[in-house]
Amino acid sequence: MPNKTFFNLPQERQEEIIRVSIGEFASHDFDSASLNRIINNLEVAKGSFYRYFDNKTDLYIFLIDYTIKKQLDYITDFEAEEEHLDSILIAKKLVLHVLQFDFMYYNYANFIFRACKSEQFKSYLPMKRKEFIDIVDVFQNKKLIRKDLDKSILVFYIFRNMVLLRDFIMEKLNIPEAEFSKGYITYKKHEKSINETIEKYCDLLLNGIKQK
Repeated sequence: MPNKTFFNLPQERQEEIIRVSIGEFASHDFDSASLNRIINNLEVAKGSFYRYFDNKTDLYIFLIDYTIKKQLDYITDFEAEEEHLDSILIAKKLVLHVLQFDFMYYNYANFIFRACKSEQFKSYLPMKRKEFIDIVDVFQNKKLIRKDLDKSILVFYIFRNMVLLRDFIMEKLNIPEAEFSKGYITYKKHEKSINETIEKYCDLLLNGIKQK
């Protein structure tokens, strides 16, 4: 985790370091990502950077925690009037928020996707984290999800599948990577089709594939 010197930096500088580092790790896996590139892009002395983080692993773990918190804050940010929606509508909102995050924070989503593939860092990722289990608890308490199901499998089923759903939407709507990276503009352009796909996905998620 960061040293105190990082948190003593102005907020804008902290955010710049995070943004530049995320950009590097979103484009490269951990082994091929370059700390030197990050340092050069930040125009900071190497010695100064190592006063913020001990090494590349230290930085990477911090970025995982930071990004997951950012994602959780975004996907669970419901308007006051939405808190009282029917459970099924809340589930749809949750799926929508996860997908919106991928569009709005393209590099962050790509970074987490790469991190999820890493054996080295899997213990820091959603399937192992209490925050995601807590979301499952909420849905079970609302009787939307059966309580006899394994929670770690549910977290995988709900949240890891979102990455696959994102890729499916990109392919179905023929959204190239360059357009996807534009974020909000691309999301608004395809919003109607995205919402229609979410409706179908949530029907499958909540009702399964059994004949009605």
